Amino acid sequence: MTSRDEFISVGSATAAPGQVANGELRVGRLSSGSDLTMPVCIANGRAPGPTLWLNGAVHGDEVNAFMVMRRLIASLDTETLQGAVVCTPLSNPASVNWRSKINNLDWLDLDQQFPGRADGTYSQRVAHILFEAVRRYATHLISFHTVGTAYAAEPYTVFKAHAGMSPDFGRRTEAMALSFGTQLNCRVDLATATGEIAGGVNGGIDAACAAEGIIAFMAEIGSGGDFQEGPITTGLSGTRAVMAHLGMIGAQQDTESRTGRKIVTKRTFAYADAAGMLIDCAPAGALVKAGQPLGRIVNFFEDRDVVRAARDSIVIMSRRDPVVHEGDRLAFLALEWQDIP
Repeated sequence: MTSRDEFISVGSATAAPGQVANGELRVGRLSSGSDLTMPVCIANGRAPGPTLWLNGAVHGDEVNAFMVMRRLIASLDTETLQGAVVCTPLSNPASVNWRSKINNLDWLDLDQQFPGRADGTYSQRVAHILFEAVRRYATHLISFHTVGTAYAAEPYTVFKAHAGMSPDFGRRTEAMALSFGTQLNCRVDLATATGEIAGGVNGGIDAACAAEGIIAFMAEIGSGGDFQEGPITTGLSGTRAVMAHLGMIGAQQDTESRTGRKIVTKRTFAYADAAGMLIDCAPAGALVKAGQPLGRIVNFFEDRDVVRAARDSIVIMSRRDPVVHEGDRLAFLALEWQDIP
């Protein structure tokens, strides 16, 4: 918890209580001698309270959170803010420069490297430098993501159960994620989630936070590759709702309908068994009954395949890139869920 007389210093940014400070955190150097740095902004409230860390662009094409944080900081009054907000909106500068999920220095996914290694590869060193600062100050963290540029999704949250997590810590993590306010909220038990998530998950920054007693969840806000106003707006209102939940700011007026919200407890990917062009794809948020089409794959001459839901499903993520090869992911589906009262 920040106190009235506590300074917060991350890289070249240092904020006293009641101040907003901007700076950079150096995370590497290229052979040319150029430094790789990520921007840092700290809004340190006058009153004590939690320190909420907001992290974005751990994958370089995931830029919506950049605008969420920029607008959030501009809206905060540090004289009334209880606690502090620390923003690292572009946490993987090499990948941002390359506009890619991974970077071209060591070809690793940064969000599978936490808590990192001081003597490792580029990505492992970035994870180490960033997480040492997170470990020092954060009490709570939101890891902002988007789905890939080839896909479309309505904003949703992901909160994870880790080995050894206490029931109380799990409840507090879930409550924080649900306060963000999205329609779909995915509860993922890492002990049983094998196969439903592409890539490793234990090296995510949220997993590293949980191991340190820092409450964290993922917020997926839109698609990668460009700024999307709807997901940005949702990300901003959701972050302010989390801050209200943590007692950092006053209660927020909810002007959106919150009926039909769900906690998703089982997910899967739908894959292409044929190659060609995908048409008539079921949109994100759609409820697709067992046997109904998720989309059709065609080539210039004929229909190749109708992809059908094996069971009742909610589309979490749908493909917007029509070009598909055998084995490509076509959709991310919720298979089991429960209504939020």
